[in-house]
Order: sequence, then C-alpha cells, then structure tokens
Amino acid sequence: MLLVSIAKSITAAAAVTTSSLYAHNARSSNTDNMSSTSGGGSIICAGLSCLDLQLVGCTQSGSDEAIERYDEAIHCAGGSASMTATTLALLMKEQQHEEVHVITKVGPDFAGNTMLEFYRRAGASTRLVLSDESARTSMAVLPIFQTGKRGCYVNLACNDGFSPDEMLQQVDEYFVNDSLAGPPPARAFLFGYPHLMPKMQGASLKSMLENVRDKLSSDDNKVLIAVDLNGVDGSDTTVARSALIPALSEIDVLHLNEDEAMVLSSSSSSTAANDGDDGSNSLLSSALLSQISSFHEHGCAVVLLSLGSKGAFVSVTPDAKRLQQLSSSECNMAMSQWSAGTQVHVPAFKIEHGGVNTNGAGDALFAGFSLAASSWGSKWKLCPLNAGTFASLVAWQRCDSKTRDGEGMRSADALMDMINEQKLPAILED
Repeated sequence: MLLVSIAKSITAAAAVTTSSLYAHNARSSNTDNMSSTSGGGSIICAGLSCLDLQLVGCTQSGSDEAIERYDEAIHCAGGSASMTATTLALLMKEQQHEEVHVITKVGPDFAGNTMLEFYRRAGASTRLVLSDESARTSMAVLPIFQTGKRGCYVNLACNDGFSPDEMLQQVDEYFVNDSLAGPPPARAFLFGYPHLMPKMQGASLKSMLENVRDKLSSDDNKVLIAVDLNGVDGSDTTVARSALIPALSEIDVLHLNEDEAMVLSSSSSSTAANDGDDGSNSLLSSALLSQISSFHEHGCAVVLLSLGSKGAFVSVTPDAKRLQQLSSSECNMAMSQWSAGTQVHVPAFKIEHGGVNTNGAGDALFAGFSLAASSWGSKWKLCPLNAGTFASLVAWQRCDSKTRDGEGMRSADALMDMINEQKLPAILED
C-alpha cells in the first residue's frame, strides 16, 4: 500500500529536507482559475498535526502490567490537518484543478520531514506548511487493538505554540503563486482541533476564523469554514465550552461525537430540536438534540455528529438567512441551497473482509462531508442526506485496512456514482 511503503522506508524519508519537499509539490497550480460550474478549487486543511506511530493488532488483556503484543509498527501523518489533507488528496487524485493544501507547524526534525514526505506522496501540497527552526514536531503512539479500536499517547510539542498570527501568515502565502492567473479559488478551510491548541481557542479562534473567511472569500466566491473537535476535556466543562462557543457564529460545519457534545452541553438552550426527516431523532437523546439546537442558536450552520457504528447525524440550522451567507454571485456551494431545519441520519457501512483500522475515521467523515457541502456544479449539488452518505463512504474506505492508504481507494467521483446509482455497501449493524 502506498503509505505503508513509505513507512517501511522511513529512514530514507528522514533525510528529505524541507526545502526539497517544497520544490516537489505534487499539485503545483499552473492552470487558469476554474469556472463556477466545473467544481474546481482548493481545500485548505489546517490545525493540529503529529507523526503517528501505529502499533497494529495490539492485544488488550485488561491488566496494566501485562506484556501486550502487536503485529506491525507503521508510521503515518496524524492529527486533523494531516488526516483530512491526505484523505482528500487521495480521493481527488484523478480530478484536475482540485488542490489540497496543508497548514500546520512542524520542526526541522525526523518527524517533521517524515510528515512532509507523507503529504507529498499522498498528493497534498506542502507549500503552506510552517517549518519553525526552533520547534519540535509533535509525535503520537497509537495502539490499534484487534477490535479495531485505538488508544492514543501524544506529545503536542509545537502545536502548543501555534498562534493565530502564524496561521494567518500561512493563509496569506496561499496567494503567493507563480501562475499569472493566481491560485484557484478556495472552496473550504478545515480546522482542527481547537481544544488541543491553546492559542486558538475562544475569542482568538473566532478572530482567526473571521480573518480566514475575509482573506479567502470574495463577492464571487464564499469559502466554507469547518471545524473538527478532538481532545474535549470533560473535567472542566466551563473551560471546554469557552474554547468553542464564542467562535460558533463563524463555523459553517461543526464536527464532533456524542461524548464531546455532552461535555459541551448547556441547560440554557431554549429551542427544541426539529423533528427529523426520517424518524432519525429516535437515535439521539433529548439532551443531545437540545445541545445540537444550542449550537445552532450560537450561529453554527450545520452540525455533523459522529455516532460510531450507528453512522452520523446531520442537523441544518433552522435559520435560512445563516445558510444564505454562503451564497455568492458566481458559485453557490451545495450547503447554501439546503433546506433550513433539515435533520437526517446516515448509516455506517460494513467492511466485509473484517480488516478494520478506525484511526482517522472521524477525520475522514469530516473531510468527506466538508468536500460535499462546499461543492460547486450540478453533479455535486447535494442534499444533506447525500452529503452525509458521501462522508460515510469516505470514512468506510479510510477504516478499511486494504484501501485506507490509497491502494484500491475509489475516487470522489466514483463514490458519488455509487450514491447516484444506489450501489452502496451493506449497512453496519450496531
């Protein structure tokens, strides 16, 4: 498999310098800006990154002092920026005029150089990565248990010091382009994980997202702002809420799981959630539905709630004017056309052969949904149900140990064809 083969030559990869990687971006932009009907454009994947060491096939006896075994050790580019960028780059390799950029912070070390090599091999541009000579790249160790579930041990390193000013500096670099036509329009900016990035929380997060939208949007093109949560600490719900709630009005798509939603829960939500289109609300507790409603009250346009083996829940704000903010004179993204108040459940899909690795599943769901929601053109003007189904298919491929690293992975267009032709995998039964 593509990325596994990189891991097996990891010593050689460590010798690759940052400057040489910058000179070999897989997706240099030498084409004219695409028209609004072609679906062309860039997605910027920003935020936390770390070099993951996955210990695949770990035993789990239940004893703290037991000697556990694993089958294989594999390096991969981890964290939100890495997982979303590599997933999208692999999905869109066959699509010309589609660029995936990474904005994250790394050091000039083994881990940083290795992650840059992963990005380049997957097809994501490293042009916007911030390499800080004084920083140390984050690393994580992830036991992948035989059940398919995982653990995580991480040193966040330079993520702790990654500042909004540094982020905005890298966004400005997006417009530094050798092509006379300039870079293609940005369709989406994906950011994660604010609760693990202390300088990008609360009012600072809101200001950063406001500035990103201002820099990347125009009258002709609106950029989708999407935020993915991880590391939401339940030990102090006030701190957890203060890291996110002030920024919700700038977030078009918020992705989180059930546990994270309940940590962020507030008893002050005054609006009852709408009934689902398909009876899907029976999957969620009244407390969860109330919290989703609270996110909308604070200005978030769409909530994407991961439900694990039960799939995902998509909730669209009841405020039609909030959705219209994403309309533009030339390029109306799919999400701007959605019906206010829509709520749907999408299933998870079964991996028939049983080779499961759930590391990055949530990132893949988030990336796929953001791609669909920000789409332009007739083929990609999707309703919330189809956008959610597309996202679930992206996660399905990412969890499949045979396709997660690119080999045999269906393209974004091929996944859309599966939806249009109703040739979907079997639904995973909880």
